[in-house]
Amino acid sequence: MQPAFMVVLVLLSACATSRPHNDSIQNHSSSSTAYVVNDQATDFSRFAPIFIAEQTTHAFNRIGKPRARLSDSDDEQIDIDVTQPFVYVDRQNFTTALGSYTNLIYRIHFEKTPFSLLPFHITAGNNNGLLTVVTLDARNRPLLITTVHTCGCFLAIVPTSFLPTTAYPESWATDSQWIYGITLPGRLQFSEPLAEATRITIHLKNETHRVVDIKLQSMDEIAHQFPIKRLNIAPVTDLMTLPLSENRNTSFFETQGSRKGYVKGSHKPLERLLVSWWALDWRVGEDKAFGNKSETGTVFYTSLKPWNRHASDMWPFAEFLFFWGWRL
Repeated sequence: MQPAFMVVLVLLSACATSRPHNDSIQNHSSSSTAYVVNDQATDFSRFAPIFIAEQTTHAFNRIGKPRARLSDSDDEQIDIDVTQPFVYVDRQNFTTALGSYTNLIYRIHFEKTPFSLLPFHITAGNNNGLLTVVTLDARNRPLLITTVHTCGCFLAIVPTSFLPTTAYPESWATDSQWIYGITLPGRLQFSEPLAEATRITIHLKNETHRVVDIKLQSMDEIAHQFPIKRLNIAPVTDLMTLPLSENRNTSFFETQGSRKGYVKGSHKPLERLLVSWWALDWRVGEDKAFGNKSETGTVFYTSLKPWNRHASDMWPFAEFLFFWGWRL
């Protein structure tokens, strides 16, 4: 009953406005923005997704830069500066019995998911974010595109045509997949050899920043459909040293206490009220650091079932894939 209860809650916010992945956000191009990393000099920039955000006339839909400030009473305040779009990147190598792989990790943040009763936004809260992980093989070809909110919610794994179907989970549907009320592609077809002009595009929903589509498109297509905004790249380690005052830095994440590893100010009152008691996690839905739990202080779990908490941790990526049925 517990997973079904969660599905009902999420459908309240998703189904009323969700759509199939082939009916994408381009219908709202006049109020959407394409966030593009233009520099193609590195792997990070070459495979950086283009994020298409809906209704960016609203500040909470714009990708921003985490910042720290002091209030008039000298208290630390953490928020997102939506005038400066940033994506924070990291690299992770992992090996399985079948090969060696590289993850290119992209992290973006938003000011908030606003409170709403209709549609119902169970994820309402501040400083929320999204991770996109592009998994490359030894030939530098993308095999998997993984998206997940920085709380570990709404996980989606999309294979590409470079990944042999023998690596797919059993009974995988290559036409589409259903992620809590939203339909995403079940496979992305790349050209071979890989075309330089091809870019991964991640289409994001108004208010909740849910991924509503993942596509392969050229820059010409994107520029024709959407206004372009430059997306700056920075290492994820920059989030640990946000300038606070002339002589002080602070971390975007809590560094001690019961909230160690969680994004400062990322409380999710509705998820705490409705989900925490059966998920057995008082901080369910709160955004967190993505890394080794022994260093961050928190487990980046992707299954709400308490008995899967450690098995579904996304950081040990080979084990994470095995847990979800992938056989790389």
